[in-house]
Amino acid sequence: MPKNEDQEQVQSKERLQDVIEGMGMGPAQIAWGILGGGIWLADGAELLLVSSVTRSLQKEWHLTAVMKGLIVSAVYLGILIGNAASGGCSHRFGRREMIVLSYCGIFLCGFVSAACRAAMAFMIMRFLGGIFIGIGQPAWLSISAEITPAYWRIPMAAVSQSLFVVGEMYISFLLMMDDSNMQFLHWRVLLRLGAVPSLVLFTLSMSYLNESPMFLALKGRNKEARSVVESMGRLNKSPPSTLDFEKPCAEVREGTLFSQMSRQMTLVFSEEFIVCTFVIMSVCFTLNMVYFGSLFAFPQVLPMLMHGQAASELLVGALWELPGLATGLLLGITASRRNSLKVYLTALTCSIVCFIVGAHGHPEHGKLMKVFLYIGYYGIKCVPNIGFIVAYQMSAELYPTEARSMGAGLALAAGRLAAMISPLIYEAVVIWTGTYLVFFLLMATMSVSNLYMVDLLPEINGLQSDSEVMPINKGNPERIQVV
Repeated sequence: MPKNEDQEQVQSKERLQDVIEGMGMGPAQIAWGILGGGIWLADGAELLLVSSVTRSLQKEWHLTAVMKGLIVSAVYLGILIGNAASGGCSHRFGRREMIVLSYCGIFLCGFVSAACRAAMAFMIMRFLGGIFIGIGQPAWLSISAEITPAYWRIPMAAVSQSLFVVGEMYISFLLMMDDSNMQFLHWRVLLRLGAVPSLVLFTLSMSYLNESPMFLALKGRNKEARSVVESMGRLNKSPPSTLDFEKPCAEVREGTLFSQMSRQMTLVFSEEFIVCTFVIMSVCFTLNMVYFGSLFAFPQVLPMLMHGQAASELLVGALWELPGLATGLLLGITASRRNSLKVYLTALTCSIVCFIVGAHGHPEHGKLMKVFLYIGYYGIKCVPNIGFIVAYQMSAELYPTEARSMGAGLALAAGRLAAMISPLIYEAVVIWTGTYLVFFLLMATMSVSNLYMVDLLPEINGLQSDSEVMPINKGNPERIQVV
């Protein structure tokens, strides 16, 4: 066939992303959101549970404060390593495979850790569990961005991340049933029950979770991609206009796992993306420092501030994350990514300051101090979810398909680094200063500093194109266009 006829035939085909856009949002994406987004449910359950049982572990094994913090930090170190490794593994073996492996590993590590008889063995199992949590998250962020129409990506992110709250609520309920003031917990039983959601999700995802059609097409597995797209059309009751979509423009270059990861890292830290990468990593670092630092601190602090209500307030705090997710969804639809981040950082700073004022004055000293305390506590639980939705979604949209999991994984890894060191920082601050309030003051300072950094991010309107890497116009960052 002559070359010009070849070109006409290619031009007549739709892009795969346009085919997915044409089918719209429906049951197919909802099924993906439950099975793949369930990684956030398992994450929320595991992290709150480990933070909550450390006091019981300290009593039973006579742990020092540093060792207690190290146990929680080991989980986050594992998640960091899993996040960083997920990009290359997801691109080589598949996003679906990483999610299924993640569920399986979380369940096994949670169940085995309940049988540990020494702190070191327990810490090793929690570290391995963290790795399995970490490898599933970037894989899901990539699938979510690739199978969801552009308008629905933020709602999809909000709904899937709300499953983190479901995981927290599940653990809070177990804690309330065991000991409402969290002083004498049966931690072995709690760990076994906490692993149950991962087992259920592993069983379901093995049978029903599909791979991303964009990933399959990029790998040249067009027949499988067409099958997944056809299945999406049946579930959404909106058959695709064509299954003969245009092949991705990006060249598929195979090699060793390390060579592929090297190519992805080179792209993520290239001149076009290096500023965005560092800013997103910084935003995610602060976001996770605040969220997971307080997740560790509140089980230690609330029994002193809210006598007899600590476990119930953990449950109420988890419920307050839902309005945060709803606000993040609304901002993601109506406002730019950059302005949404500014709103989140401003509100977060105000919430932390309110908590510091209320806790310093102590609620027994007056009703006003009690109001400040509750506003601050609920705000710290609520507001970070805006950042989780917007920042993580942005990390998945900035990069082309080959490097998407790597970019999202690095953003998550930066956050997990903060989560890993936050228990140690909290314990160190309490030892050095004699008060936990300095820790919250540090988080407020970091939040303010991020307000000045988000202006360096470009505005984006969709997934980064695989056909070309769009450079940032340094003189006018508003002009970047991503299709």
